[in-house]
Amino acid sequence: MLALSLAMPVLAVTNSGRDPGRDPGKFSVISYHDVVDLEQTPEMKVFPQTITRNLLVEHFNLFAELGYHPVSYQQIIDAREGRQPLPENAVLLTFDDGYRSFHDIVYPLLKLYDYPAITAVVGSWLDVPAGEQVTYGETTLPRERFMTWAQLNEIQRSPLVEVASHTYDLHKGIIGNPFGNMQPAATTSSWSSSGYEGESEYVTRIRNDMQMTRQRFQDELGEGPRIMVWPYGAYSNASLELAAEAGMTHTFSLLGNVNEVNGNPKEMGRYLIDQETSLETLEEILADRTWERGVERVVHVDLDYVYDEDEVQQGKNLDVLLDRVKQQGVSTVYLQAYADDDGDGVAEALYFPNRHMPMKTDLFNRVAWQLKKRAGVKVYAWMPVMAFDLGEDYQYVTDARHGQPNPDYYQRLSPYVEKNRRIISEIYEDLGRMTKFDSLLFHDDGLLNDFEDAGPDALQWYARKWNLPDSVANIRQDDEKMAEWTRHKTQFLIDFTYELRNAADRYRQYDNKRFLIARNMYASVVLEPESEAWFAQNLEAFGKAYDYTAVMAMPYMEGAEDADRWLKQLANEALKLVPADRLIFELQATDWRDQTQIPSETLAHWMGVIRNEGIQNYGYYPDDFINDHPDIGVLRRNFSLTNQLGEAR
Repeated sequence: MLALSLAMPVLAVTNSGRDPGRDPGKFSVISYHDVVDLEQTPEMKVFPQTITRNLLVEHFNLFAELGYHPVSYQQIIDAREGRQPLPENAVLLTFDDGYRSFHDIVYPLLKLYDYPAITAVVGSWLDVPAGEQVTYGETTLPRERFMTWAQLNEIQRSPLVEVASHTYDLHKGIIGNPFGNMQPAATTSSWSSSGYEGESEYVTRIRNDMQMTRQRFQDELGEGPRIMVWPYGAYSNASLELAAEAGMTHTFSLLGNVNEVNGNPKEMGRYLIDQETSLETLEEILADRTWERGVERVVHVDLDYVYDEDEVQQGKNLDVLLDRVKQQGVSTVYLQAYADDDGDGVAEALYFPNRHMPMKTDLFNRVAWQLKKRAGVKVYAWMPVMAFDLGEDYQYVTDARHGQPNPDYYQRLSPYVEKNRRIISEIYEDLGRMTKFDSLLFHDDGLLNDFEDAGPDALQWYARKWNLPDSVANIRQDDEKMAEWTRHKTQFLIDFTYELRNAADRYRQYDNKRFLIARNMYASVVLEPESEAWFAQNLEAFGKAYDYTAVMAMPYMEGAEDADRWLKQLANEALKLVPADRLIFELQATDWRDQTQIPSETLAHWMGVIRNEGIQNYGYYPDDFINDHPDIGVLRRNFSLTNQLGEAR
């Protein structure tokens, strides 16, 4: 064991008198990894997330100085079950990966300070024979860098330490698409030359890993783990279920948030700490005063612009997009996940593997992953609600005036047909399993006009579920029935988008970002509330239902004679019903009346106009990154968050 040389530790909890600002019933979880003592082992290779022993001592002293109380996980369970409340300002310490430093450096410090902690170990690494190498990402480490089962046996006998699973053999990346992108093994359907791992194969692989880690714990430590700490913080709802099957009903991610004692024990957030984390930042984390930039700047991207039959050219297109997005200093990309070659807004094919539609090419996962990792932005999968072309053997939304789909609107699958709803839900489930994205944007096809839907299943729904006449003509004759029908349709479509959100969420990877949903809304619904009847959309209802309502603030598309005045009115009316932090205005970069590009100076000016009216979140569509329009240099002052960091704070 390495010798101890502490820098005057604070051995007793002494409150400095500063109010940590933590609400009762909350606790922070801190995620550490390896700890090195460079005074004792100056030659030690230091990896990301590693901290020095001296810094860990400073952290432990800070906890004591500020009146924070490290607690065991059992104390959290006891508080949750009403046996004993947590002490004020509780904090839970976790140490990932099972490094030998936990036994040699951390454990002696825990005993000295009387601080509890969790250590999360990777079973397959512990099973590597002494003297061999452990595969660690793209490199290897000597087996001796990690604890042994015997050492775990020793420390788990202490009431200060709980040993958790970090999976048996899922702490690694696997190939997640034909382009060779390495993605977390616990949440990825692997790709090989023979194709993708099927759903049942994926589930079996994860289930076997959960059962294996439980078995090895029982063999070596006498009992299975109750805690799963997800590698890279990556998990899905499906993986949560599989961990619970193996007895691990408590799991930790890397979502940076303070936890509620009565919150979900399956999805506890942690803050990742490394050598560069300042003491000031640590204090903000502990006090639940962390700052996240709340301002959204959005670039709306057609994946059709990236696609090229020539894969070399397609790769060049992607590089141009990534460089441009990174230079723009934006927070978010709305990324098309479906193919729309004729530009009619209807999905003819998809850009990901799925059960029901042609796949144009397997591109969405690659582009979304690269945007997340190389450009550092959040990626929303931009998907239709109903506008999927499945061919002639399906029932589409019918207009009572035509007795068939209205040619002036999107062709949409009728959402009142159970078969249609099931198919669309399965498409969304495939999106979640086969790709990596952060959130969802529902396309502007989510509408039903005041003559729709007049299909047979819809009419039966109105009569059976809503006690309305089974005829659109009869509904329209009664103003009260008409208003009721409109309200029902608006809520029905909101409920349907939630079904789709839940379907996508079954296998979708959670990592360090929250799953948010946004939905497009037509500007006329904001300016003329009575137009809810024409679209089955309502701004106030959207504001309550969605994290963001993406208003299509496109003056030329709406025929506005005075664009500035129109935008000001739109902003003022929207802000009467929805808080600014739940609105996103999407401006237009193309004038579709004559298919010309709107000057970058005009677009920048519009951004200034809506900002002055109180709209803080905005973006534009489309981004023609191939032709470098709009000019990001012209937009920078009004668009880039890197220029507005002080203001965003």
